[in-house]
Formats: sequence, structure tokens, C-alpha cells
Amino acid sequence: METETWLIILISLCVSTILRFLLNSNKKLPPGPFTIPILSNLLWLLKPFSELEPILRNLQAKYGPIVTLRIGSRPAIFISNRSIAHQALVQNGAVFADRPPPLPTSVIISCNQHNISSAYYGPTWRLFRRNLTSEILHPSRVKSYSHARKWVLDILLNRLASSSKSGDPVLVKDHLQYSMFCLLVLMCFGDKLGESKIHEIEEVQRSLLLSFGRFSILNFWPSIGKIIFRNRWEELFELRRNQDSVLMPLIEARRK
Repeated sequence: METETWLIILISLCVSTILRFLLNSNKKLPPGPFTIPILSNLLWLLKPFSELEPILRNLQAKYGPIVTLRIGSRPAIFISNRSIAHQALVQNGAVFADRPPPLPTSVIISCNQHNISSAYYGPTWRLFRRNLTSEILHPSRVKSYSHARKWVLDILLNRLASSSKSGDPVLVKDHLQYSMFCLLVLMCFGDKLGESKIHEIEEVQRSLLLSFGRFSILNFWPSIGKIIFRNRWEELFELRRNQDSVLMPLIEARRK
């Protein structure tokens, strides 16, 4: 009985996906590779981000500077020509300024689009942009962080000198990443944190970033995926809870 139920669900999904693909195929989109409903979408979701750039280069050599790929539940359009990108994003910026509805995993990772890279074009996004430009990117703010940059440079030099005395190979990348995290944490939270806290922040951020590929499959038919991939969904929620437990006390302390 259970097998028959799953078979009915699978057939229903296949039929609805094929119908939606046929209905959407009439929309005028840039060229792209032939797509097999469901199968092609899944194959794209399973590919790591590192493979996307060389694949796009090959596709753009065949189809031109604008390529359409059906990744997950909706098409994605990639532009490789600077003049076309300028025409789309600058000359027609008001048309393309907004963002599409977020993918289910993006809702979780971005706190329901509450960051500058995923927020809808509107008051919230403009607030994020104003905070970024005035508090981080403005020349006066860059100058005010000169003491922080000197502090971080001293940390980097001391760590490199200490590692070189041990006689073991010096992993410059690890020391550089740690130093950059020290600087970013100071700029975000306004405080110099200890090494253990820096490593804790680095760990939760890295764990979430490196897990993006694992969670891509969750964006395909999420209503069914929440049942089939419930352990992976729980893993995503656990990563977000870990991130909140580390970052929220620092945010609350900054507010005070």
C-alpha cells in the first residue's frame, strides 16, 4: 500500500512538471541546452558551484552571451557580455532591480531575505544599502578603521613569526583567514574578541557556506522534499540555530 502511494505521488509530480514545462516553454527566453523535465533540473541541482563557470563558458561559446539554464524549479539567465550586462542592470535598472521570490533554503539562510544580497528592492534593501555605504564603505569610515587594520596586521605578523619558529610548514592561508575574521568581527560588532570566539564564528559561517551544495536538492519540490529529505532539512535548521546561538549575543551586546 505504501509503495503504491509513493508511486502515485511520483507519477503526479512527473505529470505536473511536464505540463508546467510545456506551458512555460512558450515564453520567450534566451537560448540554452535541451532540458528534460525533472531529470535535468535535478542534475543541475546536484552539480557543485565550482563546476558552473566552466560549463557556462562552453555553453556561451555555443549559444552566445546570454544563456538560459533550468536550475531547480525556475529558469536562470546568465549574461557574459559587459555591454549587455550594462544595458540590463544600468540602463534598465528599474526593470531588473527587484529579485524573484527566494528559494526555500534561501528563506532559511537569509532570515527571510533580511540581508543586502537577497532583500526585495524596496525600503528594507535601501536601509541595508545605506548602512553598508555609511558605516563600512564611506571613506571616512574606512579611515576610522585604520587602527583596526594595524591591530590585525600585528596579529598576522605575530602568528606567522610564531609558526615559523616551530620548524613546521607555515600555513599562510589559515593565518590570513583568521586575521581577516578578526577585522570583520571588529567592524561588525565593534569589539575585539578572543581567539576562541573568533574560531567559533569562523566555524559556524564556514559550515553554512560549505553546505550550500548539499541543500540545493531541497529547492526541488520542497513540499514533498520536506518529507523525503527531512533529515537534511533538520541539518539545515540545526546549522541556522548554531549560527544564531553564536551571533545573536554579539548583536544584542552591540545594540546596548
